Amino acid sequence: MTKKHRLFILLSICVVAFVLVYWLWPKNEKLPVLDGIKSVALQNVHGGEYDFKSGKVKLVTFFYTNCPDICPLTMADFKDLQAELKKEKIFASKVELVAISLDPEQDTPSVVKKYAESFGADSSGWKWLRGSLKETKDVTDDLKMQYKKGEGNFLSHSTTMYLIDENNKIRALYDMAYSKNPIDKKKILSDIRYLVNK
Repeated sequence: MTKKHRLFILLSICVVAFVLVYWLWPKNEKLPVLDGIKSVALQNVHGGEYDFKSGKVKLVTFFYTNCPDICPLTMADFKDLQAELKKEKIFASKVELVAISLDPEQDTPSVVKKYAESFGADSSGWKWLRGSLKETKDVTDDLKMQYKKGEGNFLSHSTTMYLIDENNKIRALYDMAYSKNPIDKKKILSDIRYLVNK
């Protein structure tokens, strides 16, 4: 075999290998799976129990009703998201907003219901949840959410929100709202649409 033939064969093998790798290599997904969460069932303050195995896309945030700043600002942004999702006719049917109390001792069902009403929450697709102290700790541990109760009614907590797909896989993380810095609603809506339509 001549040197020219060997070079041609080697070049052909390289081209075939490149084509195979290109077509068979996993494509970079827009929202890769970051982690999975266990099936969680918590009390829905509007009745019954809510199971994360709802088969829907979920935007999950944590709150406590005595929170002076980040929580109410975030809930105000959730109200806007609720309106947008309703306009797109995917609220409740394909997408749910989920708010989980970090302070179930203070946040009784009636307290949380009143809090939800203050944000115009539609309970058909905006789920307000609470659990026992242990259940709350279990779900925060699963989502790697840090929180600690301090003096009085103050509670410090991390400020991550979670976009979870219909298979309970975490697909994106976002920051909660701060003063003069609302949540990135445009990005969140784009990501939600992507998961709903994939």
